[in-house]
Amino acid sequence: MKKVPAVTQVRVSLKDGLTVLDLKPANTVTLAQLRQIIKNNGFVSKDVAAVARGTIADQATFVVSGTNERLPLAAPAEPIGDAWRLTTPAPGKR
Repeated sequence: MKKVPAVTQVRVSLKDGLTVLDLKPANTVTLAQLRQIIKNNGFVSKDVAAVARGTIADQATFVVSGTNERLPLAAPAEPIGDAWRLTTPAPGKR
């Protein structure tokens, strides 16, 4: 993950099965790209909690600014300043 230009910091807890990524502002990496990197390294991507800029397309979809990636929402997104706190389910889970 550290080789991905958009990533500024990576923190991993194998005990908790958790990876925390800090990304550069205005990056264009997609969640799909990050999930593919995780899969290629032999790990499974689960639900993602994120803070992102974008818009709510409908109650079940968030559109990320800059990439236009459409993310399914596991719960309603919450506004925090000029961004949103959201959770998107693991691939194949809805």
